[in-house]
Amino acid sequence: MVNTRILEERLGWRAGAEDEVPTPPNRPINHRPVLQGRVESGRSGLRRAGPSRLHRRAELEDLWHDIPVALEDLERLAARGRAPSIARGSSAGTAMDQLRGQVLRLIDEKGLRRIGITSPGRGAGRSFVAAGLAASIARLETVRVMLIDADLEDPGLADLLDLDAPGPLDALLSGHVAPEDHLRRVGSELVLALNSAPLGQAVERMMAPEAILALRAMIDAVSPDVVIHDLPPLLNDSVAAALLPQLDAVLLVSDGTRSTAQDVMECERLLEGQVPLLGVVLNKSEDRDPRVSRRRG
Repeated sequence: MVNTRILEERLGWRAGAEDEVPTPPNRPINHRPVLQGRVESGRSGLRRAGPSRLHRRAELEDLWHDIPVALEDLERLAARGRAPSIARGSSAGTAMDQLRGQVLRLIDEKGLRRIGITSPGRGAGRSFVAAGLAASIARLETVRVMLIDADLEDPGLADLLDLDAPGPLDALLSGHVAPEDHLRRVGSELVLALNSAPLGQAVERMMAPEAILALRAMIDAVSPDVVIHDLPPLLNDSVAAALLPQLDAVLLVSDGTRSTAQDVMECERLLEGQVPLLGVVLNKSEDRDPRVSRRRG
């Protein structure tokens, strides 16, 4: 399900016609993926969240305990429909655990906290990757995670997870609902900010200072170690661009059946100079490593 090893091989430089010889773009990209360890940061430490976290420990414990529970057992969190299982030990769950190791290493080394997961276009599986990664991190039981449905114009995380959203996220962004009344908890280490209704004029909303302050207040209220934003697609969707200033880094999900190298490079150009790119995850790949089959057979 998650396959970064064959990204370049599978995507290549796709040509427009069958008989056309594919050639790489001639414009260089200066964006340097964080997964290669080249982006500098003065912050570090996943659990070193600052004095506020230490001073609020008892208050936070009570707040997390009081958040309404959507699922008592994290292992019951599952993607519905044709999506693969994200449970521990499943193929997708194992792939998410591998991705978790890379992401948490960077979070600790670079002092990252707010991670956005997006894709060039719709249908690449970014919500599936966001949910799977959040569940994988929460299974550690030492890291608290918040997963936000940030696809404001076309929310779908609640439907993917077969959960009931408590209401529109706009009610929280407008200050009409307190964070603890909107959030839902899964297990002991994962909280969800779901959305029950599309938000019209989402770009204008996210450009408003009060919406940004409300979003930050929601995060600060529960002080998770990691915040994962399930973003809308990066290309041809201005909502994602409006949310980039609220992120520390972005993980790009590429559709192994439809995304092209040009799509990925265009996303890199849009991110360049705004927010670091953690890396690219190739989803929906049919490639299989025969060594894995032998080990499990």
